[in-house]
Amino acid sequence: MNRPPLTIIVAAALVALLVTIFLVWCPPDACRVLNIQTYTISKLDEYQQFLIDEPAFLLRHHVRAVRVDCPPLRDAVVAALTTGRLTLGVGSPNQENRAPLNSIEAWHQGRLLHLSNRAAGSDQEQEAWAVNSRAIIAKHAEQELFLSRLFGGLMLHTAHKQIPIVLFSDQPCI
Repeated sequence: MNRPPLTIIVAAALVALLVTIFLVWCPPDACRVLNIQTYTISKLDEYQQFLIDEPAFLLRHHVRAVRVDCPPLRDAVVAALTTGRLTLGVGSPNQENRAPLNSIEAWHQGRLLHLSNRAAGSDQEQEAWAVNSRAIIAKHAEQELFLSRLFGGLMLHTAHKQIPIVLFSDQPCI
C-alpha cells in the first residue's frame, strides 16, 4: 500500500488550518477583495450609518468589510435633494434666503453634483440663495461627510453664473 509521507499530511493540515484561520479572522481589505464576509452598501441611510459608526455597522451586519456601490448612492442623493427628503441646509422651508421645500433641482455628472433653485425668481434672490447655500454647505461639511465622499465637487447654478465648490475627502467613493 502506498501511504503519503507524514510530512505531506502535516503540511496539508497546516495549510487547511491557516486557510480556516484566515477565513475566520480575515483582514477587512482581504475580505473585500475575496468577497468574504462582505456587505454591499447601496442605500443612502445605510451609508450614513456606516460613516457615523463603522465598527457598530460591521457588528450589526456581522461582517468584516463593506463594499460601497457609489453610483446608486449618488442617484439617491439627487433623488433625496429633489424631493426635499435631504436638504443639506439649502432647501429648508420658512427661513430667509433658503429655497422652499421641493424647489431644489439636483443632478450629477459623475462625481460632480449640480444644484439650482427653481423657486428663486429674481437675480438677487438666486444670488442670495447661492451665497447662503455655499456658506451652509461649507459650515456643515464635516456633518455631511457622505457628500464629500460621494462627490468631489458641487456646482450651484444661478441665472447668469455657476458657483463651484470643491469637496475634499481622503476616502472618495469611486
